[in-house]
Amino acid sequence: MTPADAAELLTLCAAFDRRTIGEADARAWAYALRDVPLDDDARDAVADHYGRTEEWITPAHVRKVRARIRADRIGAAHPVYEPPQGEYETGAQFTERRRAQIAAAADGNVPARSIGQALDAAPPREVLALVAGIGRPVDDEPAPYIRPERRAEVRAPLNGKRAALVELAVDCPNEQCRAGRRRLCKGSRGAELRTGVHASRRDAYATAYATCPECDAGPGQQCAAPEPHPARIRAALAPAPDDEDDDEQQDLARLMSTPPQPRTARARHTTGGLRA
Repeated sequence: MTPADAAELLTLCAAFDRRTIGEADARAWAYALRDVPLDDDARDAVADHYGRTEEWITPAHVRKVRARIRADRIGAAHPVYEPPQGEYETGAQFTERRRAQIAAAADGNVPARSIGQALDAAPPREVLALVAGIGRPVDDEPAPYIRPERRAEVRAPLNGKRAALVELAVDCPNEQCRAGRRRLCKGSRGAELRTGVHASRRDAYATAYATCPECDAGPGQQCAAPEPHPARIRAALAPAPDDEDDDEQQDLARLMSTPPQPRTARARHTTGGLRA
């Protein structure tokens, strides 16, 4: 920026802040902005500054706001460097061409575009076809990999309501529990968990008795993952057909076959003492 350029820029500043301009002012501004040209970005920097604040403008403000305006254009253009095809490029040539590309984006000569447009990143048709075939609907979940007769065999030695907790067929690996087979799990305070078991025991049961639909690991074999796949757990715990009706029938039969308990005589207080 020359003193004449600086005088023109100061004239624009005076339209906002009513400052007086002298030759010394123009020379000082020209020296402070010696590497900044008088262009539309410098003029926009003055207008943008006074559109946001009443603070007296200085060369530092012009430099800072102008740099922000140009950086915004670069960010919107996403300039991607493409080396010339079939030509050897030296480091100096790359630096020169890259600087020219960045300058063109800052000047507004590169239109704003998304990253995908800049990279021309549309996937090939073959890739899109493969992606469309990945996965399966939830309705296609495979049937449980544990036979009903095997489930009945596991439940057979479990008494009463414990038959609903098929996980009791294995020992609990929980460090604070360590309940043996057919024993209910215990909570942190020692109380028995009558409606469920520890997650590690559930996983151990699924590994011992079910085949994994995801990795085909058979009963007794670990899944390919550190823990049993969710599909394997669902397969192991899925109720067999008519299990609920069978349980109700068994409960009803047990109730009907159990004779009523005789009433026991209870001692009571009377004015004459105790009498059986």
